[in-house]
Amino acid sequence: MEDKRREKRVKEENKLICEIISSNNSLKHKKIFYTLTKDISLGGVNIRTDTFLPIDTVVKINLSLPKMHKIVCVRGKVKWVKSLYDDEVFELGLEFLDTPPDIITSLIGHLYSK
Repeated sequence: MEDKRREKRVKEENKLICEIISSNNSLKHKKIFYTLTKDISLGGVNIRTDTFLPIDTVVKINLSLPKMHKIVCVRGKVKWVKSLYDDEVFELGLEFLDTPPDIITSLIGHLYSK
């Protein structure tokens, strides 16, 4: 299977707080949830969660970057959803939106430091 990703992905678990900002349909569950990343790149993040989010849902993400000793706040949009474990756990691909230059610099420092 061909990898269509534009950016290099780094597999790692980092703490993440996700707040739902907008959705195409009304969500009947928690608005804020806590989870871990599965992998991360300059363009987005892959997470697993028990909270279903439809494609195109916009979220605010507080992401821990331990190598930089920072927590960054970015907006993201759900690009894809994969159901795991009988719709009890979901894997989500979140694309970062309008990422400020200082956050990009922090992400570069975190992803490419040894």
